Amino acid sequence: MKMFVMQWPWVLWGLLLAVPLGLILASARGKRRRLVKQMGAGPPQSRKWRDGLRLVSFVLLVLAVARPGFDPQRRSVSQSGRDIVFAIDVSRSMLAQDAHPSRLEAAKQGVRDALEGFGTERVGLVIYAGSATILCPLTFDYDFVRYMLDQATPRAVDFGGTTLLSAVEKSVDNLFTQERAGMQDLVVLTDGEDHGPDLSRVAKLLKENGVDLLLLGLGDASSGSRIPVEDKDGGTTYLKHKGEFVTTRLDDASLRGLAESLSGAEYVAPGSAAFDLGGIYADFAMERPAAGAVGGETFVVYREAGVHLIALALVLLVVAEWRTMRSAPALVAGLVMSSAPVKANEGWLAREFREAARLQEAGKVDEALEKLVALDAEAATPAQRGAMRFNQGLCHLARAAAQETAAASLAEARQARLCFLQATRMGGADGRAGPRLDGTAAMIVAYEEQVRQEEERQQEMQKQVGELIERLERLRDAETNLRGEVHAADPGVKRGPVPRRGPPPPPVVVPENVEAQEKGFAGRQEVMRSEGRSIHRSMEDLDQAMTPPPMEGVPRAESVLAEPLRLMTQVVAAQGVAVDALATWDTWELARAKQQEAVAKIEEILDLLAGDNEGESEDGDPEDFEEDWDMEDYEEGEQGTPSSADMTGDLASGGEMQPLPLPNYSVEDVLMEEQGNMQFRQQERAKANAGKVEKDW
Repeated sequence: MKMFVMQWPWVLWGLLLAVPLGLILASARGKRRRLVKQMGAGPPQSRKWRDGLRLVSFVLLVLAVARPGFDPQRRSVSQSGRDIVFAIDVSRSMLAQDAHPSRLEAAKQGVRDALEGFGTERVGLVIYAGSATILCPLTFDYDFVRYMLDQATPRAVDFGGTTLLSAVEKSVDNLFTQERAGMQDLVVLTDGEDHGPDLSRVAKLLKENGVDLLLLGLGDASSGSRIPVEDKDGGTTYLKHKGEFVTTRLDDASLRGLAESLSGAEYVAPGSAAFDLGGIYADFAMERPAAGAVGGETFVVYREAGVHLIALALVLLVVAEWRTMRSAPALVAGLVMSSAPVKANEGWLAREFREAARLQEAGKVDEALEKLVALDAEAATPAQRGAMRFNQGLCHLARAAAQETAAASLAEARQARLCFLQATRMGGADGRAGPRLDGTAAMIVAYEEQVRQEEERQQEMQKQVGELIERLERLRDAETNLRGEVHAADPGVKRGPVPRRGPPPPPVVVPENVEAQEKGFAGRQEVMRSEGRSIHRSMEDLDQAMTPPPMEGVPRAESVLAEPLRLMTQVVAAQGVAVDALATWDTWELARAKQQEAVAKIEEILDLLAGDNEGESEDGDPEDFEEDWDMEDYEEGEQGTPSSADMTGDLASGGEMQPLPLPNYSVEDVLMEEQGNMQFRQQERAKANAGKVEKDW
């Protein structure tokens, strides 16, 4: 026994390729050196060590493929080789819940447990009720048997009832063979309520074909149990026959009699208790012959050393290609755009498709999308339509990155996801659409988070605008009240020039306590001016938060609150004049005029803020971007993506005209959906055939 071997030594001839590979690398270095010299650049960096690492990596990979082995171990061969067919009764009586959680689920779990102990046995799966169906032929793939066990339901057979003969005939005719007679077992899991012909025919068929029988009886043999069924409203009721509830019991006598009529048959009745089918079958098959059983033969197993060589080769390649890998993101992006077009067909459609790809590579995404949508209607095969939808998805991704708002980018990303999902279903784009779904889903989640944050920011700004409006209203009311008090304290006319002719002016009446009133009015007005300045500062902060930040190459956006700020500056100026005027009784009339001016300006500001607040609440409603999508409404032949013209203008109206994308369905989700549809069709077929059987349980 050798301690080290090459298990595939013929692969070592591949080492001869290292010589031409080294010559190619040396030639490439020389051409690069000459090109750099012609371009007038400095001396090129040495690449010999990188080429050396590449050659060493190649040699290591060839050695790894040759499967070097070490640490030999000798093992023996032993196998049983019997053929086992599990026949599961899926009649509606197996839905009874006297066995946990039901007779049928207990039977299926028993088969799963038995599979854990099998090694070289071939296993098949048959289900039966009024008729029989082969769910799985004889196979060593136990995982597939487990998967098909999940399909074992009463809906999977055409007729209800219980006829063991149908399962035996199906197994004998299609699974068991005469060459394997004596090494074939039929394991039946049933409650024994057979509504078919005499079971003597079952015993005869099994005996003629050399099939041993193991019967397992499930259910309560004495009190029995009712059969739960689903009513029209989705609730649970119990099966009735001729107006009476059906009570199903384990038919222990019939099953025991069938087992006694065969020399190679056994009957076990777990009833409603838990059971170990693997152990029961092991006892059943202990003394029975096994097909191809051998013993004493040995073989040598070596531990694989190739995986270590592959790891070392990959490390050396990473070191050699590190400089190239740093620029990989840009290179990958370029390759994606350059390889985005998928060949559809020859002729006119291919030429137009290449033209759309050229527009896409040139950055004219809207024009490319419009052309792709038009070509989609002309595509003749699903593969061609899949290619169109894949490239439409790339266009929508590019448009999503170019949008100014997160809501618009979210709508484009959802359209891209829909295109990739359709391309995956149609089988186009060389399988490149499926991997795009995960990345697009992550992008959609990010955009949704941005939209949520933007909505929160809008709500916070609306709250601040509301508080600002309340402060302005209080300031307006205070100015109006103070002006009224000033007018009440001094309604007369102040001193002026004495006219040359006519009667002399009336005497000026000075208010009582004028000095105290001057001081009080001026102090209150000063408080209002301080509040006006505070409102002005708050308005500036709010304006800075509401105005979009400047972007490179884009003119700075105009201030959102430019006009209210200008008016508020005039309010503060008028308040300042009013403060000075109220300090002297002679100028109270001027003070009232400035107070009136401040009140008027505040009214203008309130009108502007109220209008802006209503406009934002209407335009920023996130419900404009939501729409329900029904998977059933989609037909593969219909055009599912909008043209570029549909997305221009108001995004809300565009969203109403076009269906929003599907949820992010994975391949597993699609398979589960198809499985559910298949079970639904089976259920409808079983209901249609139920009328042909008197006792369909």
